[in-house]
Amino acid sequence: MADAPSLLEVEDLHVAVRAAGGPQEVVRGVSFKLDRGKAIGMVGESGSGKTLTTSAIVRLLPAAARITRGSVRFKGEELTSAPRRRLSALRGKEISLVVQDSLASLNPIMRVGKQVREPLLLHRMLNRKQGTARAAEMLASLGLPDPMRLIRGYPHELSGGMRQRAMIATALIACPPLVIADEPTTALDATVQAQIMEILSRLNCEMGVALILVSHDLGVVGEICDEIAVMYAGRIVETGPTRAILAAPKHPYTRALLESMPTANLERGQRLKAIQGEPPRIEALPSGCPFSARCGLVMDICRVTEPQLTRRDQGEVACWAAEGAGNGTGAYRVTAPTATAKAAAQADDATEREDPEEILRVEAVTRHFRAPSLLPFVRPTHVHALDDVSIAVRRGETLGIAGETGCGKSTLANCVLRLADIDYGRIVFRGRDVTHVEGEELRRLRRHIQPIFQDPYGSLNPRQRVRSLVAEPMIAHGATASESERRVSEVLQFVGLGTHIADQFPHELSGGQRQRIGIARAITINPDLIVADEPISALDVSVQAQVLNLFVDLQKQFALTLVFISHDLRSVRYLSSHVAIMFLGKIVEYGPSEEVCKNPLHPYTVALLSSVPGLRQAGARERIILRGDPPSPVSPPSGCRFRTRCPHAASICAELPPKPRVDPTGRMVACHFPGIVDTASAGDVKATEPRLSGAEVHQA
Repeated sequence: MADAPSLLEVEDLHVAVRAAGGPQEVVRGVSFKLDRGKAIGMVGESGSGKTLTTSAIVRLLPAAARITRGSVRFKGEELTSAPRRRLSALRGKEISLVVQDSLASLNPIMRVGKQVREPLLLHRMLNRKQGTARAAEMLASLGLPDPMRLIRGYPHELSGGMRQRAMIATALIACPPLVIADEPTTALDATVQAQIMEILSRLNCEMGVALILVSHDLGVVGEICDEIAVMYAGRIVETGPTRAILAAPKHPYTRALLESMPTANLERGQRLKAIQGEPPRIEALPSGCPFSARCGLVMDICRVTEPQLTRRDQGEVACWAAEGAGNGTGAYRVTAPTATAKAAAQADDATEREDPEEILRVEAVTRHFRAPSLLPFVRPTHVHALDDVSIAVRRGETLGIAGETGCGKSTLANCVLRLADIDYGRIVFRGRDVTHVEGEELRRLRRHIQPIFQDPYGSLNPRQRVRSLVAEPMIAHGATASESERRVSEVLQFVGLGTHIADQFPHELSGGQRQRIGIARAITINPDLIVADEPISALDVSVQAQVLNLFVDLQKQFALTLVFISHDLRSVRYLSSHVAIMFLGKIVEYGPSEEVCKNPLHPYTVALLSSVPGLRQAGARERIILRGDPPSPVSPPSGCRFRTRCPHAASICAELPPKPRVDPTGRMVACHFPGIVDTASAGDVKATEPRLSGAEVHQA
């Protein structure tokens, strides 16, 4: 008896796009199978063909793209030649798609409930009233509070995590056997990412939904998927069981992706093994292996003949040097730091101890925004962006600031940069109060404090060439044309771009190159302090590694002082000497990054760390899912602001705000019960001292 066909069978799929020089193949011979109840992760850098492959499955390709060859069979039915009416009958009911940008994908003028129930009405599965009830039930099952209120709301009234879960509810409401999730967690907070991952895992394991998960992060797909397919230049270059690939990758590209991610075993001063160069353009693919120009194991045959997928051990790999590539370590077993790396880290720590000069001090800063009411005769509300925030940064130190979206990280950065005024408190820079400086004094201050923004494209003038963009800060502060020209060449070389890029415009550069331009602008006038606000959140893991290595080089060469803001605790832990954890406008924990990450005292810090795949797998701590979304900064909870999401909240947490506790080493935590590690509730204990001493706190 012949074996039953797989739920989905993709065979030799080719997709081409129209270009000036003729059609260019962007997906080249992709083949894989997916059975019911299984999950496969498609991983690779931007432009590797992941999204076009999944779009071709449901025939939702852009107008300029078309399938030129190959087969896509769903339940044995060929989809590449299916009529549009048949495809419409399958989409939403049999195959659903969850896209990356939920805000752009949801109709802004249609209520959320109407969009969630739409598949049921289109496929005539339920009537409108039944569909609304089913939509509320689905939203509630995904952990969204007050679903009846949400279905009457509009997409802009929901947070990013809530919108993403609404998209998942729309995809699942008709109970399809196959779900395609395209970068569903990219740029989301660690806690929201953990919620989405738990939902996808539950769908796959408990409901038997087959899942295709597209991501550039191997740590994310490694926690959900049974198999991984690694794509490069439009082809699958390695595929196999998840555990086998993470433990012993065969292809040099897979190994490079794994080594690009900061892990719990990586020490400060140890450089990430970033992938050099950029992926090849599809219209200019080199002869032979497309990865040969970036590969450290390249041989003569690699430049002449492109390898085909070949069966090796438990998977398949397309590499002439596959056996040599497989001798390395996997994603979470990083080689021990070298003596040079350890010495560099020790030297950095010694420098910090010998030079106690505080370059920046923020004292009890409070910043509230007035949010005008949309209704007449209703008083405006106050958004509590920052409340009594105090931090100190020493020369040569990197302070990492982590927390969820809306916790006040960017507002604090804007206050330090003097792009926003404060209501109370003061900001001291190099021993001088700069809270209210204006005019010429403010211009001179900005010579010493420079920003790096999250969106490099939005912060660069599209009409200026790179040369002018990098020279602009120097010219603004009085440099001559010859001085600025020489300095531009120096900094472009330092950030790894080269002078040949100076005459290009921002739109001609990749995301990683634009971020390097932003860094070059910031360092060109040798500032004393750089404030980097989410500088790597939207980049591929390979480009993230390049940027993180660049920050390490900057610190070693220029003794740079850095405030590094990110929601990615892997990067914060790797780069920062100290870390501050923020929640709803307050700092809830502060201390040396290694100590905070290995020995967290605040329940919020514990939850954040447990949500990060790379850090969580390194220890025994299980993932902690914070239900719901953070409270509104318009009306923060009484007492401890985290108590509505804390598993250890007691009556005292609602009555009194916790006072910051500081130990002799400078470690600070603002919690009534710091160091609680069990999952039982703290009950109604009326405690004024921590339940556990510093020696008794949980070791991760």
